[in-house]
Amino acid sequence: MNRSVSGFRTALLLLVVWASSMELARAQGSIAGTVRDEYGEPLPGVNVIVVGTAFGAATDLEGRFRIDGLRPGEYSVRVSYVGFETKLFTGVRVRDGETTMLDITLREQVVVGEEVVIVGERPLVDVEQSSSAYIVSREQIEAAPLRSVQEVVGQQAGVLQDPTGLYIRGGRAYETGYYVDGVSARDPLAGTGFGLDLGTNAFQEVEVITGGLDARYGDVTSGVVSIRTREGGERLSGSFTHKRDNFGRLNENWDSNFREDIYELTLGGPLGTSRLRFFVAGQVQLSDGFTRQVSDPDSIRSSLVKWNFLLPRTGNRWNGFLKLTYTPWPGLKLQAAYQRSLTVNQNTRMLQVTGNEAVVAPGFQYAFILQPENANTFAHDNVLAYVKASHVINERSFYEIQVSRLFTRLRADANGRRWRPRAVTTELDPRSIVTYPATIFVDENGQPFDPNALFVLPGPGLFNNGGIATRFHDHFAEEWTLLATYTLFSTDRNRRLNAGLELKFNDYQWIDIIRPWVGAPIGSEEAEATGRLGESADIWRVKPRRGALFTTGQVRYRGLILNAGLRLEWWSPGRYVDRLVDDPRAPILETVRQAYKEDTVPFFGLRTKFFLLPRLRVSFPIRENQVLFFNYGRSTRLPHPTFVYAGLDPFYQDRSFFADLGNPNLNPEVDISYELGLRYQVTSNDVLSVTAFWRDKFDFITIENVIIRDPTGRETVRAFRINGDFARVRGLELSYLKRIGNWFLGQLAGSFSRATGLSSTNNDALVQFLARGDIENTFETPLAWDRPLDLKASVTLTYDRPRPLLGLPGLNRLQLFLSTTFRSGQRYTPAEFKGYQTNPFTGEPNWRPIYEIVSDPAARYSRIGAPWWWFDLVLRRRIQLGGNDLELSVEITNLFNQKNSVIINPVTGKAYPDVDPRKTDFTKLRGNRDFDVPINVRDPRYEDPTTSGLPPFNPARFLPPRHVMFGISYVF
Repeated sequence: MNRSVSGFRTALLLLVVWASSMELARAQGSIAGTVRDEYGEPLPGVNVIVVGTAFGAATDLEGRFRIDGLRPGEYSVRVSYVGFETKLFTGVRVRDGETTMLDITLREQVVVGEEVVIVGERPLVDVEQSSSAYIVSREQIEAAPLRSVQEVVGQQAGVLQDPTGLYIRGGRAYETGYYVDGVSARDPLAGTGFGLDLGTNAFQEVEVITGGLDARYGDVTSGVVSIRTREGGERLSGSFTHKRDNFGRLNENWDSNFREDIYELTLGGPLGTSRLRFFVAGQVQLSDGFTRQVSDPDSIRSSLVKWNFLLPRTGNRWNGFLKLTYTPWPGLKLQAAYQRSLTVNQNTRMLQVTGNEAVVAPGFQYAFILQPENANTFAHDNVLAYVKASHVINERSFYEIQVSRLFTRLRADANGRRWRPRAVTTELDPRSIVTYPATIFVDENGQPFDPNALFVLPGPGLFNNGGIATRFHDHFAEEWTLLATYTLFSTDRNRRLNAGLELKFNDYQWIDIIRPWVGAPIGSEEAEATGRLGESADIWRVKPRRGALFTTGQVRYRGLILNAGLRLEWWSPGRYVDRLVDDPRAPILETVRQAYKEDTVPFFGLRTKFFLLPRLRVSFPIRENQVLFFNYGRSTRLPHPTFVYAGLDPFYQDRSFFADLGNPNLNPEVDISYELGLRYQVTSNDVLSVTAFWRDKFDFITIENVIIRDPTGRETVRAFRINGDFARVRGLELSYLKRIGNWFLGQLAGSFSRATGLSSTNNDALVQFLARGDIENTFETPLAWDRPLDLKASVTLTYDRPRPLLGLPGLNRLQLFLSTTFRSGQRYTPAEFKGYQTNPFTGEPNWRPIYEIVSDPAARYSRIGAPWWWFDLVLRRRIQLGGNDLELSVEITNLFNQKNSVIINPVTGKAYPDVDPRKTDFTKLRGNRDFDVPINVRDPRYEDPTTSGLPPFNPARFLPPRHVMFGISYVF
């Protein structure tokens, strides 16, 4: 630990020394000019700043300004004035001994914070930005093969995306903050980090903040994903797009055919007057996924969705968006939006906070592959609506008020079946059984194992008896939010104060039942029911409250930009907990009752906890266009509600073994982050960024076993959540952006990091208890999603000219996008060789090799599997049609069809080989170590009557293969 800290600090020191040692040459150029309004009147007090330097000025009474002492080179100049548009002039060239003139006109603007008007080429990055943030523009989203916000975010430096979720700088998937137009759009109960599934055609831009969070962001300990949606323009415009990969018999059996169709629609413009504008967008994505080559159900069903025509495929995404913008007069802007998404599929990763599944497992329900119509179906319905007012009070201040409602509901059922049958008339537990005709167990010569008896091989290991999924789950979360902010500028605009209030009123309901048919009448509806609610159940409804006061002060002085923020948060678990803490019948430990009363204070009728979180961001130029920045921040993430409320009802108790018991006195998980970086704008078309970061995470939720008395007075052992885990992440990121004219844009990004901790999920301790009878863990090991090396590169080539390239017909108005990602492989705990099973024919120990997972806790996730590497390609061509554009496209993901291992075989460090089990003679592969598997996995090379476990042919053991989509779009 000490060596790691020392090495990290040394790296930071070297970065500072290198940056500070840059030679400062004598600057001898100037920029001067005037600033006027659209009527030609001079504007005094306008702030004119040379971005990335210590130079700037304010206009005098005649609107004139002059900035001297600039080194010859290229600069960006920002011109801003409250109540007027902000303009950014890029590529302003300063020559030795000369004065560059800028005569500027500013128009009145509705509010401060509108999109900056760019004069010249759009800057690649904001070189003065003191946080690690990446803005993905509308043009970049359209160029790449991106369908969802997760795919957009996964392209950025410091972000890892795999089938289990998004991990920003080593944080867990649920630690991410997700905002749409400033409103939190995350499902607080699903555990995925995301909720509203908005289509990318509704995005204007996506900002990904991986370090240096502003004080306005709360309940987030990793990164922030912030979406700004599109608005209607001054004229009517829109588009319609259809993409598909299936063309009937032409490619019906191709592996690249996922049976996927995408439909997108946008329309926006004025509504009778230019002051009132609208924008609508819709997206439908229907797909059976790459696993359809093995399992292809006609459709799936959900008891949450009444219209089955919405669910024609295994995966179904529907989303819609409506936004109204009204500007009654300059200085006032009113907005209202309604957004809804419905996602229905059979991916268990839709609900990640329940069960004891390994964090590295994909969500494909492989065990149900023979009867997918009986697997769990997950339906996620999300609604986000808000109204927002932005008002400029005077030349120095403005405020914004936003009221929003987020409603999200997720249901998991057995493919649309009732949560509980009226009567149990058949076997409902899913099992693997021997089916007719049975396969006789014989030797290599076709002779029975025992001439006096016939033995048959067991079932396939996969569920085939008609049994159904064992989980029924339903939850909803309603969140009303009031957000008010006020911003005040100093007269010279070198100081700014932002203050805000955030109030959240929540209503959560949680129902989770395992084997819900337990307790139902057996045989007929007239039979007597036991009254038991499933094998185990967790049911509650609570109404917690949250809030925050936050403020950030910004000071500019000779190029130095200091942002000092403070956030005061409070959290009230709600009357449900307050009442039960005072109820002696509730199964709450006495020590917890007392601690809850001591650690909370009455606040508006509820017992409440308060947390003070400082944030600091500093940037300053060390040379023109070279900026050093430093960030420090403390943030918290509330514990998942199940860890607080489970099993507290004194009248209803879960009877299952080691059932969960909530801890009302849990504290939020805490993240303390440090960051030091350098941005170097070599030219307006070349930007280099280097960032070193360190994150300490503590008070993670883990488990201990406690003994309580149930309502009958019997002592029972429960799984009790506590704040007792920690993790830390350290790393180095580097990115380089290059632009050449309007035809080339390239990006190279890389990171090297390490994420270690006591556990990868809060269920790790539970798994240890069930396996060994104890939950003691003192070993800090790599986290399951730790990928030390992550490299990304992309290039966009655009030829948007009427004349064909090289004079060849058709080679005009083209765009080519190519990207590649190389990443360290999946982490795994190795398996070790223990010997051989006894040969059933000879009695010799030379049958199946025995491999068992290493039990040493220090070896957990100590190995790294085969690396991942893939390429994506998009080619687009636009054709003018009736004054509008018709666009043709082809999108190819995983261009070279590379096999990237997701489910690691701990014996070999890579996925089980890609073979066709129907055409392979596995007996000929005995002795081939590439096919060795752990003892808990079925080995098809050694089939005998004792065989058990799932076979190793899960199609989700690799990332998706090559996928080809063809599209047509009409833009007007």
